[in-house]
Amino acid sequence: MKRTSYFEEDLMNQKIFYGVDLIKVIAILSVVSVHFLLNTDFYNSPIIGTSLTLQVFWRQLFIVCVPLFLIATGFLQWKKEWNKKYFKSVLNVIYIYLVLSVVIILARALYFGEERTILEWIQSVFEFKGIRYAWYVEMYIGLALLIPFLNNIWKAFKTKKEFQVFLLILIFTTSVPGFWNVFNNDIPYLSVIEFPDFWMRLYPITFYFLGVYIRKHGLSISPMRSFFMFLIVTSIETAIICIKSGDGTIVNAVGGYHSILIVVQSVFLFAAFYKMEAPVSKIGKVMSIPITSISVLTLDIYLASAITDKFVYQYFYEHFFTTQKYAILYAPLCVISSFVLAYSIALLRHRLLPLKRRNKTGK
Repeated sequence: MKRTSYFEEDLMNQKIFYGVDLIKVIAILSVVSVHFLLNTDFYNSPIIGTSLTLQVFWRQLFIVCVPLFLIATGFLQWKKEWNKKYFKSVLNVIYIYLVLSVVIILARALYFGEERTILEWIQSVFEFKGIRYAWYVEMYIGLALLIPFLNNIWKAFKTKKEFQVFLLILIFTTSVPGFWNVFNNDIPYLSVIEFPDFWMRLYPITFYFLGVYIRKHGLSISPMRSFFMFLIVTSIETAIICIKSGDGTIVNAVGGYHSILIVVQSVFLFAAFYKMEAPVSKIGKVMSIPITSISVLTLDIYLASAITDKFVYQYFYEHFFTTQKYAILYAPLCVISSFVLAYSIALLRHRLLPLKRRNKTGK
């Protein structure tokens, strides 16, 4: 009898969620793509000319990376309850973080020559600074611990309307200030109007509940229309940033992940793909295996990209970089190189130091 691989088993168990697996692949590619600008001179360059305008569009196109992960989490974890099995899944996140922390710290010390004491390296792990992008793990651990109790909230809603009102309140308190309070800064008369921003840091919970809502009630918009609207919102964000920046460096007048525009943009992109079904042809099934493989290893890839980015962009600066205007020409090569290296590290971790195998039910 032919023995199936872990990823093939996962693909069969998750067939109904192929679209969400694809979204997670889009999200992790978006992470590596948006970090291209972070690792070059984009944020110190004036937004002048077609090239820098295109780079602003690039930024807004891929800024949905974290929101997509959070919406997908709500979609998949919507019925999780607090028990021993769930607690172990949270420990798996910590385990992956610790393994990758050791790998990356060794690379930083031995290959890149960073000098710190052993105690300083250990402290950096606890402070989530040993890996440059580890803030996400710090955030996600807290969210993961809360998920079973957050699920008790939506289960208490008696009607769809109650859930919708709850979402509107969350969006108003966490997302409207994130856009309006930065957009209106230099607009006469309007600049005096601001919304309370105390709750903006709760935006991960807003995205989580959006994912739960989509799982429970669905979205009626067609995939094509949703993707078109995603591009429209992305273009609007690009225009706002370019206008507000003038001839200076970037002025993020759209806001971060907690901005209402980013929320709308992310929901449109999620809606465009989440209903997609797995291919039924033999070739399609074969092509689906890497998608599932990547979707399973997104956390590994995300963390590993911190060191592969460092390697790729150091090489890029030494051999190719001239000005930020022309840097965008190398963006696809840099992104693909860093992603492939990070994916390779993730596969090695999965093969050499695997998690305990389990079936994913999405329930």
